Amino acid sequence: MIGWLSRKSIERVKRMIRTLRSNDLTLRIPEENLRGAERALAEEINDLINDLRKKLLKQERRSGQYEALINTIDAALIVADGNGEILFMNQKAVQGLCGFRINNLSSLDTLHNGLSKSLLALAPGQSKLVTINKEGKETQLKISMVRYGVDGHDTLLFSIENVNQLMLQNEIEAQRKLVSVLTHEIMNSLSPIISLSETLCESASNAEEDTRIALNVIKQRSSGLLSFVENYRKLARLAPPKYNWTKIGELFEDLRKLYSAPYIRYEIDDMDLEVRIDRQQILQVLINIIKNAVEACSTDPAIIVAAKIDYPSHKFIISVSDNGPGISTEAKDRIFIPFYTTKPNGSGIGLSLSRQMVIMHGGSLYLDSSEGSGSKFTISLPCVYKK
Repeated sequence: MIGWLSRKSIERVKRMIRTLRSNDLTLRIPEENLRGAERALAEEINDLINDLRKKLLKQERRSGQYEALINTIDAALIVADGNGEILFMNQKAVQGLCGFRINNLSSLDTLHNGLSKSLLALAPGQSKLVTINKEGKETQLKISMVRYGVDGHDTLLFSIENVNQLMLQNEIEAQRKLVSVLTHEIMNSLSPIISLSETLCESASNAEEDTRIALNVIKQRSSGLLSFVENYRKLARLAPPKYNWTKIGELFEDLRKLYSAPYIRYEIDDMDLEVRIDRQQILQVLINIIKNAVEACSTDPAIIVAAKIDYPSHKFIISVSDNGPGISTEAKDRIFIPFYTTKPNGSGIGLSLSRQMVIMHGGSLYLDSSEGSGSKFTISLPCVYKK
């Protein structure tokens, strides 16, 4: 039946079939020295390989597009089979849960004991809240599951969302809108008062002393209030981060120029490591925190500013510790709320702005403190780095 094929041609066809089975679509049958039916067969096989190559490239492009789209979703997505074997994790799942790819849902139990059982016990379409302890803080996760079939086998798609982070983002957005509305209304009212008081002050040279004093007080306090409100408008104007590659050593050198006191110690694991951040925004965050630490330490101050890459969790960690009097539980719960301050002349805007800038980087800023034991602010950022 294939007697018209030479032994060499048969070997070529066999080799080509093995190539197709291995998905190596780079080879082709040489057609130059073939004639008749052998050449026609070689052309058909080469055309088939070419068609398969085009389809494979199209699938790879589409798969890459789907994966890029899935990685933009702000929720951890995990695809697993009925036994808990993991088939796929998006970047949010890798970075936000264990910090590395895992092979089975049971590995999530290192994050929270029983989390894998909670996931596998979900009914399709069901949502459930689970509280875990992460980085020394209680975090609420919303978990849900969708079941679908692939080749006759059940495949499970799990969605895991950080409810705390979502609530924080909504809270910050609400605060920004409120500040925007309030400052707009206050400034619209203050501007004519300032203008009128200035006019009256200029024309009140012959007025009684009490009247002139009162007008000057109105002018000064209105101008001061306008400046005060303008400062708060920064909360509603914060620009998104402009990322660039920054050497950790250079970032800390900028800090040393501003805060060079001998009681401030800088500790860096790798001076030459580069991270992708908005250098100016993170520098401003650190300035705000160090300034607070300096003001908190009245006698025999000791401040440590440390930076490191936490490779297992893929986080860039910066911490500022002080030996000040610490912060009360009541104040600690409110320290990041706009306008709240424990200082007599404080504006209550520095830490709120700092937290917003860190969150816009996709990170978190949290405080560990108690009265009499000092304070430690920790910035945790998603780590994009290069050597």
